[in-house]
Amino acid sequence: MQQHEKYGVLLIGGHRTHQENYALIFAQDERCRLIAFADELDGPPERIALARSLAAALNLPFIADLDEALARADVHIVSLCADVERRGRIGAKCAEAGKHVYLDKPMALNPDDTKKIVDAVAKSGVRTQMFSNIHSTWARTVQRALTSGRIGELRAIHCDVLFSKGHPGTAPVGEKRIQSPTLERYSFVEAKPEMFDVGVYAVSMVNWLTQKRVQRVFGGTANYFFEEHRSCDLEDFGALVLTLEDGITATIVGGRYGWQSHAQGGVRKVQLVGTKGTLTFDASANRLEVFAAEPAFEPPAPHPLDPMGMWSSTQAGIGLRPKQQWIDVSRNDDGPREFRAFVDCIENGVESEMNAEFAAHSVEIICAGYRSAASGEVIKLN
Repeated sequence: MQQHEKYGVLLIGGHRTHQENYALIFAQDERCRLIAFADELDGPPERIALARSLAAALNLPFIADLDEALARADVHIVSLCADVERRGRIGAKCAEAGKHVYLDKPMALNPDDTKKIVDAVAKSGVRTQMFSNIHSTWARTVQRALTSGRIGELRAIHCDVLFSKGHPGTAPVGEKRIQSPTLERYSFVEAKPEMFDVGVYAVSMVNWLTQKRVQRVFGGTANYFFEEHRSCDLEDFGALVLTLEDGITATIVGGRYGWQSHAQGGVRKVQLVGTKGTLTFDASANRLEVFAAEPAFEPPAPHPLDPMGMWSSTQAGIGLRPKQQWIDVSRNDDGPREFRAFVDCIENGVESEMNAEFAAHSVEIICAGYRSAASGEVIKLN
């Protein structure tokens, strides 16, 4: 591609996926141009309908045959938000077609599926990146503090990521959940496996900050808050204890815990423990707290197609009022920074800091966490 041409972006996934946001952010980058939506010819009909509806909303064509879309010379990047169960197969096909692939998180359902993508990327030499928090302002602040040596040698790290959405208090009290060792299904209308869906942010953060591989995993999952998760046999909360190379200990917490549990979108914290000191970083620390004579935030009525409040379109449809008790005073460009970083990697011919091979380790860790939660044993990784 000539340097003055724009990168053509093919979009996979539609309404009620993160493509609602990703497509708009790609469109904001002056180096990119949205080409079309596409999916597999035999893709799930409901997914195809949702892709067609978002394509129509953005005034873009929908290409029914993904192979036809990938053969187009004006497509250089694929933004992949297919359902998680299909991401391994589709991601590998996109890489084999010579397209750079932006991967929604998590990049795939299990290590076998991540390997399909990683192997295809190794053969084609394309660039990949999985969505994460590492390009956010607060994550870069943590990284600078860690590399500065202020805490000495890192000995332990803890990361919390929790989403304050959904209507809690409906899960039965005292009922012990039995975890399956493997996750056969990820995508439900009502819920997602939250140690995976939310915990992947925390695990990826630990991997990126330490640049160490995890050797042992001990995990636990539970239902504390939502009947929706219980009815789908999915956890709404999970925790992992990890042993990394060089004897570093890491702990992560990931889950969803209700609309009114946090004044913003939820807890995002990192704690570093070193030989010379400890530091704690809170993504919500730079804020103004507002006290005003106005009604307090009220959770929206549950949307029948999105009771957990996952998607922008459904929440807009029921008139969700924003939380206004805390106002972030830091720069609010974390999303554009994430996507600009990916396009920068393509332009400069360098690997992303969260490329497919690196991100695959997060999937490996979390899947080991499920096996540990099912067996009660520590799982060793190769």
